[in-house]
Amino acid sequence: MKELQKMPSAFDLNPTIYIHTLGGFSIEAGGKVINDSSNQSKKPWVLLEYLAIFQKKDISPAELIQVIWPDDPGVNPAGALKTLMFRSRKLLEPLDIPPQKLLVQQRGTYAWTKEYTTVLDIDEFETICTRVLNESLPEEEALSLCFAGVELYRGDFLPKAEYESWVIPISTYYHTLYQKLIHYTIHLLTAKKAFSQITALCQTAIAIEPFDEEFRYQLVYSLYRDGHTHQALEEYNNTLDLFYSEFSISPSDHFKDLYKIIRDDEQGVNLNLDHIQHALSEESSGGAFYCEYPVFRDLFQLERRAIDRTGDSIYLCMLTVTGLNGKSLKTLILNKAMEHLEASIRGSLRCSDVFTRYSISQYLILLPTITSEMAEMVLKRIITNFRKVYNRKDMTVEFRLQPLKPLNRMKGSDPAFHTIFITRPENASDLRAGHFMEYRVPGSPYTPDHTAPEPFGEED
Repeated sequence: MKELQKMPSAFDLNPTIYIHTLGGFSIEAGGKVINDSSNQSKKPWVLLEYLAIFQKKDISPAELIQVIWPDDPGVNPAGALKTLMFRSRKLLEPLDIPPQKLLVQQRGTYAWTKEYTTVLDIDEFETICTRVLNESLPEEEALSLCFAGVELYRGDFLPKAEYESWVIPISTYYHTLYQKLIHYTIHLLTAKKAFSQITALCQTAIAIEPFDEEFRYQLVYSLYRDGHTHQALEEYNNTLDLFYSEFSISPSDHFKDLYKIIRDDEQGVNLNLDHIQHALSEESSGGAFYCEYPVFRDLFQLERRAIDRTGDSIYLCMLTVTGLNGKSLKTLILNKAMEHLEASIRGSLRCSDVFTRYSISQYLILLPTITSEMAEMVLKRIITNFRKVYNRKDMTVEFRLQPLKPLNRMKGSDPAFHTIFITRPENASDLRAGHFMEYRVPGSPYTPDHTAPEPFGEED
């Protein structure tokens, strides 16, 4: 008996078309998918993306020419556009839908099809965000929508075209919506004390936006509240390292305060001094003591108070790695140099000496009970040891040193002297202004008394 041939369904004849733009561009229809991951020709994809994104309107040739050839459309822009339309339609052939039905040209304009139902991910995402952020929804419904929105946002809008002038404002808009959605989701989960879910959510968000400080703050906080103190401190240190290496800045005071909260809570209540001393003891690492900048600042203040009583001479020192003739060093080279310089500092100083990383290219050191000459010798020894393991001709190490002034002398004995402080760039505006250390206000006689560049990489 002859088998009856299956008739195509309405779905088969007119499949719904799904267009994905968040995290990458792709078009899906009837189980078939095309994307721009393997195609090297950019302009056909730009034309396809533009018509798909602005699918609700008919677009003039002049507008398309301006979008695709903003600088120089050539001698025959209309002809170039027709050729490009042909190439864009070729990209659509794997979908098994006649390309001329998807990219439509009529009455002197171009448009995306209105014959097929088209679902655009940014439309779905915006609808979810609008409901969640603007409507008073039951908690569980709001959370369900939040998770759906987070799943939709796989990355920024059209990342391969992120520098196109028409893409930038759209990308910014949806990225801002995403940030608001994440923050609101965290708010809802915090009310439920669902810290493990917050952790997973923040990890997802950080994978998309690694430099968002608030996402990283919430990750550290959720790990801490969920009982994973060690992981929380690791993530805190990872954030410090990232901000130093990428921007030469540290996180905000708000972020640093969280570190103090975690550390304070970690200690708990213990009346056994043996247990406390054991907990306070560091693992034996040898060499000078490295600490984070907030701790170094506290130790600086403590030493400054101490010299009121002891009269000891204490020096604040700075080591800076820089390129020759003001040239910038490549990030990989600078990072490697800083690693070796840290090892040289640690191995060249006493175990009672303290140092910290001040910026992407600088370390600060406190040298107590020492003279100016001895301090200079110590710094030169550090640089010599550094040369032995990392000897390049395209960089130099500069050192500065200055004695600490007692606190009581800073408060009135010297009218020209007002304060002593250590500043560092805390945000982008500080960075643009140029970061520096300042020890004395203008007019103080206690200006930096030693500045000595130490080039290396050449024979002594």
